[in-house]
Amino acid sequence: MYPYILISLVLTLIFALGCHGAIRKRPGVFYALAVAVVVAEVVYYVCGVYEVAPEWLTDYVVNLFKRGALSTAMFVVVMYTGALDAKRPMVRRLMGIRGPLSIIACLLTLGHNIIYGRKHFVTLFTNPGQMKPQTLAAALISVVMIAIMIPLMVTSFQAVRGKMKAKDWKRLQRLAYAFFALIYVHVMVLFVPKLPKKWVDVLVYTVIFGVYLILRVTKAAKAKGQKPACCASMERYEKKTV
Repeated sequence: MYPYILISLVLTLIFALGCHGAIRKRPGVFYALAVAVVVAEVVYYVCGVYEVAPEWLTDYVVNLFKRGALSTAMFVVVMYTGALDAKRPMVRRLMGIRGPLSIIACLLTLGHNIIYGRKHFVTLFTNPGQMKPQTLAAALISVVMIAIMIPLMVTSFQAVRGKMKAKDWKRLQRLAYAFFALIYVHVMVLFVPKLPKKWVDVLVYTVIFGVYLILRVTKAAKAKGQKPACCASMERYEKKTV
């Protein structure tokens, strides 16, 4: 079995760390490249190129994009960057490109949605009764995810973010947590019915998202328990004057 998500995580870290400077300076170039990949991916399947292409190319390269493994890996890096200690060198480095990386992930996800949506979305809106229960559930979850992802992606562009109030932007970006949760639910809906063959995938995704949940909750609890510097200074002052 080809560990798509694990391979994708390795490739994403190599890409994010190796191209860090270029992504920060010229994010638009990488957005354009992501769109080009999506177009090439769609043409590859819609025009039947996969029928004449080498099998290894489809199985080990193109499927990383088609299955959404690479875009999911990018979202995972974005997730963990926000959950880990920002003082760590690698986390701090990734934090600088967290926005662009999430936009690239969103664009690549659209390619995944187009490929599978040509069949499943059409059936969902025309004859949902023909769909298997897990496929129907996965398609419905995908629709909700797209509805959440598009606003998150658009407001991640610096030009759009700069026109929004900081409070409104932060409130909207909290939807990312729901999006991350739905990624896991979407995967489980598809893989759990095939547990004998997909148990490794189920285990890996559960560990990835389970550890993230623990880290994020722990970080939030610590942040909530910390008092602002002004309050701490006031407390010290009051103790001295008692």
